[in-house]
Amino acid sequence: MNVRIDRFSAGLDELTRKQQADPKAVLRVLEITKRFSCFEASENDVIARTITRMIHKGLILKKSDGTKTEYGQLIKTTGGDYPWTTVEITEGGKRLLNE
Repeated sequence: MNVRIDRFSAGLDELTRKQQADPKAVLRVLEITKRFSCFEASENDVIARTITRMIHKGLILKKSDGTKTEYGQLIKTTGGDYPWTTVEITEGGKRLLNE
């Protein structure tokens, strides 16, 4: 008997809940994997909200000195075959990773 176990994970579900809410931590994973699965992106509300915001909304961070930095959209989807979504990190996402 052969047993095959498929694991549809790029590593986002292995992050702590705090890391899953941190766009920079999520970007680090996506920078390496360049994709995520619909299963891990919907595993819990925290990662689902983070992924949705990264794709559909711009990020603005306020620093301790009161200045704001706008990054815009952090990732864009580029396709993929179910259950995978391939992504590209935007210029704003690259800037965030380099800070």
